[in-house]
Amino acid sequence: MTAVAGRPAGVRGPGEGRFPPDVAAVLSAAGWFEGVRVDDGDMLHWFRALKTAGADMSPPAVAALREFGGLTVHQYGPGVDMSRMPFRIDPMAGVHASATLAAYGAALGSALTPLGEYDLGRGRLAMDEEGAVHLWWGDLWRVAHSMDTALSALVRGRRPTRLDLEAPREPPPEHSMDVDEATVLARRLTAWNRTDVGVALHPFDLGWLVHHPPSPAGGDTDAPARDPGGGYWVIDRRNGRVTSWPSVPPDVVVGMYRDQHGDHPPRHAVRGGGA
Repeated sequence: MTAVAGRPAGVRGPGEGRFPPDVAAVLSAAGWFEGVRVDDGDMLHWFRALKTAGADMSPPAVAALREFGGLTVHQYGPGVDMSRMPFRIDPMAGVHASATLAAYGAALGSALTPLGEYDLGRGRLAMDEEGAVHLWWGDLWRVAHSMDTALSALVRGRRPTRLDLEAPREPPPEHSMDVDEATVLARRLTAWNRTDVGVALHPFDLGWLVHHPPSPAGGDTDAPARDPGGGYWVIDRRNGRVTSWPSVPPDVVVGMYRDQHGDHPPRHAVRGGGA
């Protein structure tokens, strides 16, 4: 999803007072300009996808995504404190990590909204309810206290501050889900509530794996949005929670889900693609 485009005539560039010249030049090269806005359709798509994954979009995150959503910066090289890494502002890149971000948000005392990815997906960017930008990169790090200063820090390669938080384990399930309920939910996720479109649930010990199919024509336009890049939904049989996962082999998705949400030791062999 590309939300930034070329700057129209008469619109001032990003470096005129708001960002330092070196940062402004990088943002401009990536297609951002002062006054650009993501359209309502893309914002609604993101809102629905985050809501389906159990994440809310806080007012500061709405403002940041409205202005910078779709921004992709390709960069490598030495920075001020650490190497400069590529990053992308797109909440869909972090939607499958929403449960992890929710746990860290609980430890932080401020809910985290998925904001994008860092270092080609090795890290996830998120924004708290006060507008501070954080990076989940093995642990939770604070990048900066605002979107503007975070962009400057990311562009310049400034080291974030490690918060040394321990994410609490997920609370006990409140309502287990049977296969009939899961089928209804899967139809809403994948078939836009159309009864003439079949859905396939692939069971495993913790729930069901549901593949993202092509969007059928018609149907319920209020159904939750899906990741346009494809992938899978996982419906947890213990609590009905839905999470979105990338388009990788199904056994890898199952392995990653067990690692993050299982009640037994991680099965690292599955993460690598083995059975």
